[in-house]
Amino acid sequence: MRAKKSLVFTFAATCLVTMTHASIANAETIDKKIENEDKVINKLSDDKDNSDRKLSDIDASIITLTQEADQLLSDKVTLEKEANQLAIDIEGLQKAIQKRTEKIEDQVRSTQVNQNEQDIVNVILESSSVSDAISRTVAYTKLVTANNDIVQEQKKDQEELAQKQIDLQTKLDEITKKANDLKANQTKLEAEKDAQLKLAQDILKSLDSAKDKKSGLLAQKAQAEKIAAENAKKQKEQAEKAKQAKEAQEKALAKQQAEAKATKQAEKPLESNKPVSASRPSGNQGASNNSEPAADSSSYDEPTVIPTTSGSGGFQRPIPNITITSGFGGRPDPNGFAGTWHDGIDMAGSSGQPIMASRAGTVVESSFHPSAGNHVIIKHDNGYYTYYMHLNAPGIANGSQVQAGQVIGGMGTTGNSTGVHLHFGISTGLWNGFMDPSSFIGI
Repeated sequence: MRAKKSLVFTFAATCLVTMTHASIANAETIDKKIENEDKVINKLSDDKDNSDRKLSDIDASIITLTQEADQLLSDKVTLEKEANQLAIDIEGLQKAIQKRTEKIEDQVRSTQVNQNEQDIVNVILESSSVSDAISRTVAYTKLVTANNDIVQEQKKDQEELAQKQIDLQTKLDEITKKANDLKANQTKLEAEKDAQLKLAQDILKSLDSAKDKKSGLLAQKAQAEKIAAENAKKQKEQAEKAKQAKEAQEKALAKQQAEAKATKQAEKPLESNKPVSASRPSGNQGASNNSEPAADSSSYDEPTVIPTTSGSGGFQRPIPNITITSGFGGRPDPNGFAGTWHDGIDMAGSSGQPIMASRAGTVVESSFHPSAGNHVIIKHDNGYYTYYMHLNAPGIANGSQVQAGQVIGGMGTTGNSTGVHLHFGISTGLWNGFMDPSSFIGI
């Protein structure tokens, strides 16, 4: 009954160990997911900053274009005022030109300015005296000169009018072109701004989604850590109960052995003190009496002798002479890094001492780990895994086939170790389902 109870405690502790390792592995997986989510959040934050900068640049460009458009509008208003004034000037000039034209035509008709030089002769001949001729000649010359001045002024005003119209139209065309260009650029910038705003909104949505996902992962991690802590606590309690059950079993066995030994020793004096008489039993009876101690002796169970090289399930010891320095189960962590649960047993030895495979199998891991140091893991045909940790150097490669008793490395103190030793472990799964290896190798 006690043995069954001990097995129950051992099984429960093993299950809790498996659950604890599963919770820890789950927490580590969540940590990786959180790390990846942080990378996504950082990238999205950078994208958001870039988008904000682009929006700021676009807004600045729009403001500049708006200012330029306002200035163009002001220039256009000024030119339009000039155009209105020019139109008034043109109208007045056209009236003046019209009057000059009419005057010239009248003078031409009255004086026949466009006739040949014979006209001046006629003027002289028609004069009544020399002084009259001179007066007429001077008057004629002045009239011709005045008419010529009017014609030149008329021509100049007409050219000036035409040039003003050309200049004004040129300025208006330039302003119209600039206004159209500004409007096109402004429309383009507004479209870019709309696209950038949509991109910024999409980034914000993605950022919020990533943050929500991270919050969910943090909650999962907290739950996994809580479960791991609860399992570790239960594991510790189960280990303590298993320890107490084992101690009770050992005490009961020791008591049973002591009682049997005391009974055996008490019977020996009784046999030696029996008197020899004439009524001594016959030979057969004597034989029967002599057989009684043997019967008593057979009722006492001697302790089972544990094999020195192998245990149950076909596993051999990794080193010939074993001195266990730390057993399987709960224990104080020697250096504060590995936790309070020991997944295997520690065996003392010397540096470089050959370490042998406990059973034939395939090497599934031969590498270095900050905690396990140089280590080798072998998978066996029965589905179990054996672990050999803190080696001075692995002596076998991944994927190698090994035989029981084959040297796979030397004892060392690499990784999380306080001295030269071998950490030997057995599990039902890779890095989970650890079991006490003592019974497997006959300790």
